[in-house]
Amino acid sequence: MLKKGSIALGLKQSDESIHKQALYLELLLEANKNISLTGIKNPKGAVIKHTIDSLSVSSAIEGEKIVDIGSGGGTPGIPLAIANPDKKFYLVDSVLKKIKFLDEAVKVLQLDNIETICDRGENINNLSADTVVSRAFGSLNYLIESSKNMVSKNGLFLAMKGKINQEEISDLVTGFSVLQIQEIEVPYLEATRHFVFIKRK
Repeated sequence: MLKKGSIALGLKQSDESIHKQALYLELLLEANKNISLTGIKNPKGAVIKHTIDSLSVSSAIEGEKIVDIGSGGGTPGIPLAIANPDKKFYLVDSVLKKIKFLDEAVKVLQLDNIETICDRGENINNLSADTVVSRAFGSLNYLIESSKNMVSKNGLFLAMKGKINQEEISDLVTGFSVLQIQEIEVPYLEATRHFVFIKRK
């Protein structure tokens, strides 16, 4: 089940996309002075831990409709949306001030493939997403319970995790199974990164 590998981002981004990635980080770090959006305060750290880390999951997402649950300051959703303009992204967070920042960022960046939703994931049942992706969101069971109503029958639950807690794997809620765990080496990120792929049985 466990696979190891390194990520070659390999994303062909236009000059406009690169500009938008940089502008997003500027907006994030500026807003972070007044709203708690990220613990990262310097641009270099933000590039590595937000842009590069977010883009590392780009090739793993499936389908055209993607939910970023617990989006917070917009990662991984906004970097992914910039890099994948052909896909629709739904950024979900229950904290209104974070959604207000996301709305402003989406407006400034002119991203017409993003929709923000201010609510708890378990209250949302009018989506049928192909992939729900989470980053530092909580346990695997929490991810499933919070997002199962938003994901299509054959949809993918994709958790971006640091270290793997084996109890999370063995105690997975009934009706769901871990298809694969990938240990990923993200460029410049001095931390362990795993992708956990989950689907309904």
